[in-house]
Amino acid sequence: MIGAIVTGTLVGDPVERQTREGKPFVTATARVAAGEDAIFIGLAAFNEAAAARLLQMRAGGAVSACGVLEQTHWTAKDGTERTGWRLTASEVLTAYAATKKRRAVEGAEE
Repeated sequence: MIGAIVTGTLVGDPVERQTREGKPFVTATARVAAGEDAIFIGLAAFNEAAAARLLQMRAGGAVSACGVLEQTHWTAKDGTERTGWRLTASEVLTAYAATKKRRAVEGAEE
């Protein structure tokens, strides 16, 4: 298990889903710069606040998330073995949330 913070750009709109037990969660995919290349990290937010922030976003938006990063493995439809990354986010920070928080702090200081 790896604790991580990732920052990237959403490649699609977040999607609201449910577990088999009916618990809601939100998924999205972030494109994260890796030198001259990029990697794609699947995000999953089960925490209510993190899920709500992620749902406010749209494709192309900048996102930062922290949580548990895991490498995933699967077999593609063509039979090739594939690997990827998934971050189970405990916190999601968007530009909107950061601006709103900064304004609240500035208002409290006056």
